[in-house]
Amino acid sequence: MNTSSASSRQGLFPLLFALVVITAVMWPALSGSFIFDDYTMFADNKVIQGVTWNWQSWHAVWLWAEQNIQRPLAMLSYSLNYVFGSSTWGFKATNLAIHLFNTLLLLTLAKRLLLAGWQPRANDDVATHERRTAKWALLLATAWAIHPLQVSTVMYVVQRMELLGFTFTLLALLAYWRARQRQMTGQRDWTWLLASIALIAMGYTAKETAALTPGYMLLMELTVLHFRAKNATVEKIWKIAYALGCIAAIVLLFSYVLPHYAPPSSFAGRNFNAWERTLTQMRVLPMYIGWCVLPLPSLTHFYYDNYVVSTGWLHPASTLVGGLFLLALMGTAWKVRKGRPLLALGIAWFFMANAITSAPLPLELVFEHRNYPALFGILLAITDLIWLATRRAHPRMPALLGGLLIVSLGFFTVLRSATWGNPLQLAMTLVNDNPTSPRASYDLAMRYMQLSRNDPKSPMYPRAVAEFEHTASLPSSSPLAEQALLLMAASSGSPIKQKWWDGFLRKLETRPIGPQEFIALNALATKRVNDNATAIDDHELQRAFEIMIQRQPKRSTWHVQYADLASLVLHDGKLAKQQLLIALELEHDSPSFAKELGRYLVNNERYSEALAVLTRVMEVDPPLTKDPELSDLKAKAETALGLKGNHAQIEGIQSPSAVQDKR
Repeated sequence: MNTSSASSRQGLFPLLFALVVITAVMWPALSGSFIFDDYTMFADNKVIQGVTWNWQSWHAVWLWAEQNIQRPLAMLSYSLNYVFGSSTWGFKATNLAIHLFNTLLLLTLAKRLLLAGWQPRANDDVATHERRTAKWALLLATAWAIHPLQVSTVMYVVQRMELLGFTFTLLALLAYWRARQRQMTGQRDWTWLLASIALIAMGYTAKETAALTPGYMLLMELTVLHFRAKNATVEKIWKIAYALGCIAAIVLLFSYVLPHYAPPSSFAGRNFNAWERTLTQMRVLPMYIGWCVLPLPSLTHFYYDNYVVSTGWLHPASTLVGGLFLLALMGTAWKVRKGRPLLALGIAWFFMANAITSAPLPLELVFEHRNYPALFGILLAITDLIWLATRRAHPRMPALLGGLLIVSLGFFTVLRSATWGNPLQLAMTLVNDNPTSPRASYDLAMRYMQLSRNDPKSPMYPRAVAEFEHTASLPSSSPLAEQALLLMAASSGSPIKQKWWDGFLRKLETRPIGPQEFIALNALATKRVNDNATAIDDHELQRAFEIMIQRQPKRSTWHVQYADLASLVLHDGKLAKQQLLIALELEHDSPSFAKELGRYLVNNERYSEALAVLTRVMEVDPPLTKDPELSDLKAKAETALGLKGNHAQIEGIQSPSAVQDKR
């Protein structure tokens, strides 16, 4: 009893020390600010911020997440931060807490994997082997946790999605491991297997990468578990189940996933197609491995929006070289899977972790946070190689090497954390490291603008204008820079340059239409319509909507926003009704859209437009005449217009088809 307690205390102290070290190296970054998608996802999202302690507001967050990003668990966690009054520091500290919890889970999994994959050294009894292995597992988990790559994942608050997704992946893997160990001793295991399935489902609501968990399970079976069970029938069942699962996954991939998510239309907002994205990953994945092995600050930039697309195996030539390297790596994993199972598992784990983000899907080419789970695979492979190389060395040699590794990683992580803790320094560093990145330049300009408080007399104001203009001039830059310049001038009363409008419209005409184009036009329209910013030219804004509708005529959002501009700014009721009816026809299968639109128009006292919309809804779908909410909205509009009980003609309404023909 005493020996066991002493052993537990001896194991607890190094663990606590490791957690303190991890916290210390990440701590400087907690004083940083939000960045990039943090704003669009939650920092500027009224739905996420507006939660109180009532069921309706939480349900609203869930519905918004389901409709917009399909990651409700992560979005609810941001709302929880707001409910408790968290500052930016609080959001980042929450991420760090999740990261520390993940470290504990990864440590637990690493212990099990190392014990299963390594044989005891000569003259080591079982207890000694377990103690040595526990130390290796702690070094491995600590190296993963304090790796410099983790700074941009943990402190980029929106990547809580990645953190939580991996939390449930690790919990599911540990539950699965427990079930399999029980099977090997002939015990019942369904409770743990069902728990594993439930955890995967929960992880999916944080991020879709949790769906890769069965893939990790298969890799563990192929390398260290070998489908073993005390009952031979159970072994056979597992082999058949995984074979059928692989077949089902392949069928699902080619029958649904690729046709649904990877047709050419899905890449309309990208400057690459599915094949070019796949080719580019031949260079991206080796780069990820380089970051994992040699995490020098000069190699990581956070923004990679200017990453060169591969258009062929030799364009650039590094595409072919990278592909051959990856092929050799996969071949190595297959060849050594029996002799060095952990080396094989580590390599295969890296590929599995990138199976979704490197697939021919319309995702961005490069992001550092995609290495959060993948990093474990690379470090596991390196750990196995170090263990093999030092197997006959002095027992203290591994500890010495591990200590040097932790100190080196910690040093680089502290440097990066300190940079992330200073928003202006981070923005300037990202521009210096990657001067042709439009996002890096835009971020720096935004920092200057915030420091200037949009005051033209501030010395930071001309810096912001100059940096925004530099951003706008960069190849492949979005219209966000011109939008920012127009909004700055409109808010501060400064002159608006025509070249800003010209650049804005030209980019809307020529660039692929993606989220940045939507955000840019929406911001200008919102400023003009809601804030009555008359400095924003009405006709230029109208031209912008005409361009976007011509390029994406089937997006109902454009038509509704254009109707707002026509009604509230241009005072063209006929145009407003036409645009609303087009939007209604585009969403003809969604009664909820008609209700929401009618409710919006009535609440804003746009009764003539509301009546036009509600009348058309009931004409197209007569059963909706009995819908109480639609009937009530129509009655309110008729009463407000003095039409109740009359059959007055509603003028200015044409069929959406006729309007579209005119376009």
